[in-house]
Amino acid sequence: MKKIILSLLLVLILFPISSSFSQGIDKPSALGIVLTSFSPNYFKDDMGHTIILGEVENTKSFPITAVKIWVGFYDDINKQPLESAIGSTILDVIPPFSKSPYIIRSTSPNAAITSVSVNLLGFNSATPKDESLNLNSEVSSITDTIKISGSITNDGSVSSSETKIHLFFVDVFQPPRILSLSTIELEEAIEPGSTIDFEFDEDYDTRSVSYTLFAESANYNSNVASVEIDPQAFTKIITINDISMNDSDGNKLSGVFPQGTTINIESNVSIQYSSDQDTFEQPFVYYAQVKQSEKGFVEFIGKFEGIFQSTGMQSPLVEWTPQNKGLYIIETFVWDPNAVPLASKGPIMLVAVT
Repeated sequence: MKKIILSLLLVLILFPISSSFSQGIDKPSALGIVLTSFSPNYFKDDMGHTIILGEVENTKSFPITAVKIWVGFYDDINKQPLESAIGSTILDVIPPFSKSPYIIRSTSPNAAITSVSVNLLGFNSATPKDESLNLNSEVSSITDTIKISGSITNDGSVSSSETKIHLFFVDVFQPPRILSLSTIELEEAIEPGSTIDFEFDEDYDTRSVSYTLFAESANYNSNVASVEIDPQAFTKIITINDISMNDSDGNKLSGVFPQGTTINIESNVSIQYSSDQDTFEQPFVYYAQVKQSEKGFVEFIGKFEGIFQSTGMQSPLVEWTPQNKGLYIIETFVWDPNAVPLASKGPIMLVAVT
């Protein structure tokens, strides 16, 4: 089945919000729709256009359509906007008490734009759409990209035509900021009782804490599926198996030793697979961090740089000569050269310097 993938991959660049943004835009009792955030994300695209990405909530007990959103684009000098635009929501019909994201783009590239103002202009009531599209999904891999595999089932009684599946990622802030939005449009109709598989393959923004999937067709809406992202299940390709202290001859030491004694902090680490499957080379940096047990202050950080060229075990070590007496906790980590974790934090060790 052919698919047309329309993807808008966003690089978030936040600008200060001007005072013009503090307008009366949230009046649910009067208007019936509200902006979920007074500070929508906005950024420059590759062509220099300013793009605003936000969300609208329908607070009415009936579905709405034709939501009109006005945006003014401002510089730091003038109170009047440099230009304005009117857009609408991603969903054509927003069900009662539901939300829909929106994207609005400035008509021209303009480096002088530094802030925006958003107003809701109005909406129309809509004919209800049955929630007959059922979405299921899971994260299938996370590297530099994130792959989300899923299926959509038509539980309705008629064909689902002009079906679009939407995906967006949010960060940890409250209210969450939408970081990116992508859409898959299915060329073929989904017959009643039929299921179609789909996959999103998007650039992975490490700020993403969850994603949301929803779909709409000419005659149906879908459930809204929000899923938390656990990057550790996919990005941790190295395991730190243990931690030990050895002298310069490789003899294991106990957890108590005199001040000024040089010791080697060592771990056995193993690799499961390489992020570069063509060469199977995985560079890594092994860190040993020593902290005071009572106050938590960092006493020492050392590192060992290495590379895996095949599966197996390596034993990186870091040399430490304690200068102060006390009780210490030793922690170990493995990252790649770009400070991306390759392993969950390793075992810890408690030592006493006398």
